[in-house]
Amino acid sequence: MTEFTIFPTVGSIAQKQLLRATLNMTIRSVSQLIDQHNVSSVVLEIGDEYFVFSVEDLLRHLHAGGSNDATLAELTLRKMTCVFENERILTAFEILENNGDRYLGVVDSAESLVGILTDTDILSAVDPTVLVQKKTIGELVTRIEPVTFTADWILDDVLNHLQKMEDSIIVVEAKIPIGIITTKDIFKLISAADTTDRPLREYMTSPVITTQVSSTIQDALAQLKTCHIKRSIVVNLENQLVGVVTQSELVGFAYGTWIDLIKHHAGELKELVAILDAKAKGFEKSSLTDPLTGLGNRRMLDKRLADEIGRMRRYDAPAFSLLLLDIDFFKHINDTHGHLIGDEILKAISLKLMSVVRCSDDAIRWGGEEFAILLPHTLLQDAVEFANRLRTTIEDHSFVEQIQITISIGVGQFSITEHESQFLDRVDKALYLAKHQGRNRVVADTSSGPIQHLVMPI
Repeated sequence: MTEFTIFPTVGSIAQKQLLRATLNMTIRSVSQLIDQHNVSSVVLEIGDEYFVFSVEDLLRHLHAGGSNDATLAELTLRKMTCVFENERILTAFEILENNGDRYLGVVDSAESLVGILTDTDILSAVDPTVLVQKKTIGELVTRIEPVTFTADWILDDVLNHLQKMEDSIIVVEAKIPIGIITTKDIFKLISAADTTDRPLREYMTSPVITTQVSSTIQDALAQLKTCHIKRSIVVNLENQLVGVVTQSELVGFAYGTWIDLIKHHAGELKELVAILDAKAKGFEKSSLTDPLTGLGNRRMLDKRLADEIGRMRRYDAPAFSLLLLDIDFFKHINDTHGHLIGDEILKAISLKLMSVVRCSDDAIRWGGEEFAILLPHTLLQDAVEFANRLRTTIEDHSFVEQIQITISIGVGQFSITEHESQFLDRVDKALYLAKHQGRNRVVADTSSGPIQHLVMPI
């Protein structure tokens, strides 16, 4: 089965050309090595662990007054976190982000280092739209500085800034939002016949619901929904106003991102749908199949009976017949030979049934040692003849451990005037008569059509 592959594996995008160093190398020689190969780091293998020495480590060493002649053995090296090469890229992204590292070792199944991964590798390999969940609201804030007012401004003088439903007047003090006036507030003023000639502090809602600049878009959308507001007032760590992102901008961005995702990965999404559809069909098949014998189960019989009854009623088609059969003295077989042998006999009989039915027929495990065979377009007399051939075939066959088996069969033809449950009851009673009259025989129920004599063993 083809795997769904929107996100590549770590091993497929990692840098495979590793620049290796040793502990006796000096800072100067490592710097030359990094410069010659135009890379940003070297790796060291110490025992069964991997370490990295990067440009950042070099700069820290120099800023601390370290000597260029110092060896790597004299430094505190950073152990690399490693991930298996078959992991997905988002797993690596999460590890890098949580650990605050820039380098991630990539190992094979034997845990040997085969590559190194950085944020740059991830971003160059993955369309940024698939990382939307990592996008913060601070990255969406417009570069245009929001218009703000202090609390002593007169409302009437700034009303022109409310043009759209999502517009608002932000009241600040030392760049910190202390109040907000929305179009909804103005509607309230108008409906109350209130004036707009007083300072903003008398109209504003306080405190202001704000959103941290580091909040994700998902968090911001959840806040809008929970607090029933139409804009995110974005602030920094000092609670100073950074900008305003409206509800429509947030939703538009999220929607646009998903559209881009669908466009860029339409093939993979189609592949996923095909996989899920195949799985659904597999589940449907398993729900209609008896796990021991591979025949259809009781649910399958119910479905096929409904199909055949519907066919007769819609198209005035020929009748169908049903056989219910039971293995004679099956409990004795289980008690004498054990349930494993009993199961083998059930499977062997199932194979026999499949070998004698037509492609249009349905062989069903009714339950326990009982089976059913649905015969479309088959009248009672033909069904009885088929049942006797089947009974003889089973009687003449030698099963596992030379066990001889006989079966009793009840046969019935469906009448268009009856209910499905009535039909099943008639055939079940015919089976009961076959067992009651000595077993190893066929009994036909004749209540739905011309009189048919009971068919005894040959």
